[in-house]
Amino acid sequence: MKNTNSHFSENAYLTYDIIADWYEANRCYSLFEKPLLDKITTLIKPACDILDIGCGTGKPIMEFFLKQGYNMVGVDASVKLLEKAKMNFPEVEFLLEDMRNLNLNRKFDCIIVWHSLFHLPKMDQMKMFQIFEQHIKPNGILLFTSGPQEGEVWSDNGGEQLYHASLSPEQYIELLEANRFKVILHQIQESSLQGATIWLAQKDEI
Repeated sequence: MKNTNSHFSENAYLTYDIIADWYEANRCYSLFEKPLLDKITTLIKPACDILDIGCGTGKPIMEFFLKQGYNMVGVDASVKLLEKAKMNFPEVEFLLEDMRNLNLNRKFDCIIVWHSLFHLPKMDQMKMFQIFEQHIKPNGILLFTSGPQEGEVWSDNGGEQLYHASLSPEQYIELLEANRFKVILHQIQESSLQGATIWLAQKDEI
């Protein structure tokens, strides 16, 4: 088993640097996420600002919102994935940054953390919700994915072991409420989303 040490569990983006070509070739591009993304477009208007944390290559989620007329900023800690994203969308602002260190002094209408928050250790995930709160506008929308229940797992991706962790649903709700988000939608292992467990939340007006 490769890379199942603390260095790679604390910094999963290092694994993505290793498997970047495999990931680009094997990521599903059917846009199975579209019904969920469509829901976001009913909550924020075109030309609004979206922060995509863990944007990867930018395809297909960033690509979807760009076609709808939204302004995108992409963040990823993987050098290799961000190189691909810049080639795919040279007009977009991309930032090479560990999400745990985000301090952009900017606020967005929507923050998307699709299949990336759960690569952080549990304690780091807990700290992220204050970072989300600092970067989102009143009434802003937060979309993220988690595991279905509390735990840690490693999975084979392109021959490398990739770390995943999840808090319990109750812990996520507590963190959202503490940072003034209300849950709009929570689906556990939704079959139409390839088994993803999703959270859609909205920031309080004040």
